Amino acid sequence: MRIILLANRDLPSHLALSHLVRQLGGHELSIFISEKVGSDYRLPSPLMALQSFELGLLQDGRASFEQLAKTAGCSLQGFVDIDNKVNGKAGIERIKVSQPDLIISVRFGLIIGQGIINIPRYGVINLHSGVLPNYRGVMATFRAMLNGDADIGSTLHFIQDSGIDTGDIISVETIPLESQSSYLFNVLSLYGGGVKQIVSAVRSYSDSTTLRSYPQQGTPGYFTFPSLTELNRFSDQGHKLFDPQERAKINRLYT
Repeated sequence: MRIILLANRDLPSHLALSHLVRQLGGHELSIFISEKVGSDYRLPSPLMALQSFELGLLQDGRASFEQLAKTAGCSLQGFVDIDNKVNGKAGIERIKVSQPDLIISVRFGLIIGQGIINIPRYGVINLHSGVLPNYRGVMATFRAMLNGDADIGSTLHFIQDSGIDTGDIISVETIPLESQSSYLFNVLSLYGGGVKQIVSAVRSYSDSTTLRSYPQQGTPGYFTFPSLTELNRFSDQGHKLFDPQERAKINRLYT
């Protein structure tokens, strides 16, 4: 099967790609990357510190995104050179060249339109690091921690239009929230199960060319990046966005 993987240049995407490149090795892969999530505005300083910490981990000797793409038998592609206009003529043609049967999105930072959604015969699926429809948008695990949830989860769903995290659900996997661990570690902990969700979906297509799903039910919640006030409340509850002492724990998630 020809599969396009859409990812973002961040640590959770890197972790997911590290596993997917190995576990989808029997398929013809193409990898596209976004360089950011959302609009151009300066994040509050705690989120900038989180980004800096992630960048440091990405540069600590592990394989680069370019090297992961090489391992997958392709070259890393993106959309910066076309001003991130993924849904423009050039962006659509760039996707079409790979002739994908399936597109899989993992934290991809650009909203894709119908012109791309219509390309792969099996559609576009997205791994969202939150339970839908409760936690649409970004940093779902932050919201779950802030709300005192007992569990966090990942949702594999179809992208059927330009709505954010609104498509039919394929599967949901939950794990216990580790309240004493950082937000970053809790997020990264979701991707072992999340990769299994993706691999299971690909296997279903390979076996029967169909994938069962169901519409989202319940009252949705949509969240953007947290404000400084929300970040301070998170800290006041005893939570951390990241913890340098978790480096070894994070590295073990790669094995």
